[in-house]
Amino acid sequence: MSASPPPSPSQQHANAHAYASNGLEILQAASDAAQAIHNPQALQNAAAAASEALPPATEMPPATELPHHLMAGPGGVMRDPTINPKLTRLRRACDMCSMRKVKCDDSNIPCRPCRELGVDCTYERETKRRGPPNKHAEAAKAAKRARLDVGPGPGPPPPPPPPPAMSLSGLSASPSPQNAAKTLMNISSVSSDGILDAETIAPMPVLELLVDDFFTYVHPLAPFPHEPTFRQSFANRQDRSEPEFLGLLASMMAALVASFPRSAREYLKSQHGTRLFPKAIVLIEKCCDIALLTRGSKWVLKQPKTLDDAATSYFLGLASGYTHQWNASRHFMAETLTLVRELGFSRPKHPGDLPTFGNDPFSPDPLPFSHAKDQIGKRIFWCLLLGVRSFSQLGASYTDLVIAPSTPSLPYPSYPENVDDICVLANEIIHQAEGSVTLLTGFRFGIDIYTTMNGVVSLELAYGMSTLPWADQRLLLRDGLLAAKSIIDNLPPELQLGDHGDETNSLASLDESGLQYVPPAWPDTQPAHDLRNVIKAQPLRRRQLQYEIQKANIFVSQLATRSYFVELYFNLRDVQLNDEQHGNPVQGPSEEEKALEDADDKEILDLMSDERELIVQNLLTVLGSISQRNLEPNGGSLINKIRQVASTLLNDAPERKGPFAAKAEEALSQLIDVLMKLQRTGPAGESRAADPSHMTAEDEEEELRHWEDLRNYQLRFAANGGFAGDM
Repeated sequence: MSASPPPSPSQQHANAHAYASNGLEILQAASDAAQAIHNPQALQNAAAAASEALPPATEMPPATELPHHLMAGPGGVMRDPTINPKLTRLRRACDMCSMRKVKCDDSNIPCRPCRELGVDCTYERETKRRGPPNKHAEAAKAAKRARLDVGPGPGPPPPPPPPPAMSLSGLSASPSPQNAAKTLMNISSVSSDGILDAETIAPMPVLELLVDDFFTYVHPLAPFPHEPTFRQSFANRQDRSEPEFLGLLASMMAALVASFPRSAREYLKSQHGTRLFPKAIVLIEKCCDIALLTRGSKWVLKQPKTLDDAATSYFLGLASGYTHQWNASRHFMAETLTLVRELGFSRPKHPGDLPTFGNDPFSPDPLPFSHAKDQIGKRIFWCLLLGVRSFSQLGASYTDLVIAPSTPSLPYPSYPENVDDICVLANEIIHQAEGSVTLLTGFRFGIDIYTTMNGVVSLELAYGMSTLPWADQRLLLRDGLLAAKSIIDNLPPELQLGDHGDETNSLASLDESGLQYVPPAWPDTQPAHDLRNVIKAQPLRRRQLQYEIQKANIFVSQLATRSYFVELYFNLRDVQLNDEQHGNPVQGPSEEEKALEDADDKEILDLMSDERELIVQNLLTVLGSISQRNLEPNGGSLINKIRQVASTLLNDAPERKGPFAAKAEEALSQLIDVLMKLQRTGPAGESRAADPSHMTAEDEEEELRHWEDLRNYQLRFAANGGFAGDM
C-alpha cells in the first residue's frame, strides 16, 4: 500500500476550515455556554457574528480574514473573548466608539467612553464580513426579511426557545456550524429574556438620580437599608450578580415613585411617551414585578432569608398601600413581620435579653456580630410597628398584622442608636456628639409618639376596653393623651415649627428662589433650578430638607394620635352613659365614691373638650407651617392622617364642638375637599383605579392643580391669621 501524498494547499485549507468550524461552533459553545449565559449581550453578539460570518465550506476565507473579534486559543481553536473573559483579545468596538473612531474600553459594559458620555453602550450594528457578498447568505437574509414583513399567520404562537440545557444537548448532537450558530442564538435569547439587572428599570444615570431621591425623601421616615453599604453595592453593580440586591433596589424605586410620583413622571413622559408610561403607577408596577421576579418561584423555601428580604417586602407593601392595593399591602407587611421575627425579633439569646439582629451564622462575614445588621433590623421592626399603629388609628384592624405588647419573656428590641448611617460600621458604632440632631433623632421621636398607645393596645388585644371599669378607662386615655402632648415639648429646635435660626430661614428662601423638584431629565443635564443642585452641593441644605420632612411627619402623627385618644374617650363615654341609662347595676357606688367619680369625670371631660379645640387650631397651624415642598414627598401617608383628623372633627355631634371648632367648620370642609381630590388623583387615583393607563395630560395637570389648591389653602390660612378673618 503506497504512502499517501502530502496534502495539497487546498486540502490544508479545507482541513483548517473544518477544524476551526468545529472548534468555534461546537467545543467553545459546549464548554463556555454556562458562563456565557451571565453575559447575554456578549453572547448575542458572538452568536450573530457566528451565524452571519460563517459562509459555506467551499467559500471559507483565509484565516487572516476571519472576523477580528475571533481569535486563536490554545491548540489553534478559534475563540471569542466575549464568551470567555479569561482570554485577553478585545472584542469589536461598541456602536458609539465605532462611529467616533475611538478605542473602546471593553472591561465593563457600558464601556468607559460611553459611561463618560452618559449614553447607551450597544452592539447593534450589523457585522460585515470582508470580501464580496455571499449570494447564499444574502438570499437567506432576504427570505427572512420577507417572512418578518408578512408577520405570523393565524394559529397558535410559536413555541418558546428551549432552555439552556436543551440547547447544549442539541449542540452536542448536531456538529454542523449552521445548527451550532442557531443554538447559540437560542441561548442568547433565553439569557436576555431571563436575566434582569438595574437597567431593566431605567438607564443608570436616571437610577442614580432616583436613588439620591430615595435617600433624600424616603429614608428620613424609613431609615433602611444602610446607606453606605447600599451605595457601595450599587456602584459595584451587584444588581448583575445578586438578584436579592436587584429586588431591593426595585422595591425602593417602587416606594419612591409611589410616595412621590413627580420624582419620575417627567422622565417617563420624555423617554417613553404617554402611550407606554402614561402614569407613575405603570413604573411602580414594573418595579414590583421586577422585585418579585428576582425572588423566583421557590423564594418561600429560600434559606436563609435576610434583612434585605425584609426591607424589600416592606417597600413593596408601602408601594401597594400608596396605590390603594390594600390586600397586597397587608400581605407584604405581614410578610415583613414574619421575616423580622424569623431573623431575631422573637429569639432573645438569654432570659432578660432584648432581641438583636446582628447574629448571622450564614453570613460570609467573619465577624460574629454585625452592628450594621443589628441597627437595620431594629429600624425595620420599629418602622413596621409605627405603620401598624397608624393603621389602627385609621380604623383598620388586620389579624395578620398583630404585634403583641412587649413582655418580659418576649420584649421589643431596643430603640435604634441615635447616630447617622455613616457612623454605623459592621464592627462598631461611632457615637456622635451629645445633642447632635441626626437623621434618627426625628425617627425616634416618631416611635415615642406611637408608643403612647401601648396601654390601650395591650388592653384591646388582651381583653378589650369594656372589661375595664369606666374610671380606669378614662384615666388610661388621659395619661396617653398627656404623654403624646409632652413629646413635642422635647423636640430640638431643628424639628420645631417656626423659625429657629438662619438655616431654617435660608431653607425657607428656597420657595422664593424658584428652585423646584425637577425629575430626571436624562439624557439632558439637570436644569439650574433643580433643587438637587442645591442639596448636592450643600449637604447641610439636604439635611435641613430632611428635617423638614420629618417635622411634617412628627406633627401630623402627633395630631392623629391626640385625636385618637380624644375620640376614643368620647365614644367610650357615650357607651357608659347609655349603659347607665338602660343598665341595671347590681350594686352602685356609695354617695361619697360617686361624688369623687363625678369630679374626676368632669375634670377629664373638660380636658378632652379643651383638647378638641386645640386639635382644630393645631391642625390648621401645622398646615400653615409646612410647605408643599415638604408635604408632597410621602404625601399619601400624611394626607390620610390629616383627612382622618379633619373628618373626625367636622363630623362630630354638634354638642361636642366648642366655639372654635364650630367656627372652623367651613375651613375644615374646604380642607377635606382638597384632600379628597388629591386622593382621587394620587398614584392610583380612585377615579381611574380600574384602568390607570387612561390618565391623560389633562388629568396630570388636574393633580398638580389640587396640590396648588392645598398650597393656596395654606397661604390663605397664614395671611388671615388662622382664618380668623372668616370666623
